[in-house]
Amino acid sequence: MNTDVGSDLHTGPASHGKLAYTHGQVPPAPSSDSVQHRAVHAQEPSDNVQTLRRRPLRVLLVEDSLLIRKHLVSLLEDTDGVTVCGEVDSEADAITALRIGRFDAVVVDLQLREGSGFGVLQHLKQHHPDLLSIVLTNSNSPAMRARSMAMGAHHFLDKSSEFERVADLLEGLR
Repeated sequence: MNTDVGSDLHTGPASHGKLAYTHGQVPPAPSSDSVQHRAVHAQEPSDNVQTLRRRPLRVLLVEDSLLIRKHLVSLLEDTDGVTVCGEVDSEADAITALRIGRFDAVVVDLQLREGSGFGVLQHLKQHHPDLLSIVLTNSNSPAMRARSMAMGAHHFLDKSSEFERVADLLEGLR
């Protein structure tokens, strides 16, 4: 899997058909709090749930730390019915990925290389309200939790104590 990040979203043999960013290219034109949610894309057929159960859950990772992304990819690769289809490290790259890719869930950190996870949550709430959003962060104050949930996050997890729950939550949608 390609774990490079930068300014262009692409698929290809090197990324095994998964979305990834590479440097220097131009993108193509265009315990946790929880909310009951089913991950379906707004434009999928009416048998969304059955379709979702037959294919892997498509996940976008929005995390600035390459090491944490690698750990998440490893964790999720071992999770039945879940596939990481994109990895980005900035707000702008996440929004681009969401505009051109198809995902069922997004795992987002609040502190990113550029921009913030709050901008990603705002975009999700406005343009992709059916996508499951999981905040995974070290910024786990009550104020950050409340703001994330108000901006549409379905789950808010502390990286230091709830990292493994990401896989459990995604697997629970299967």
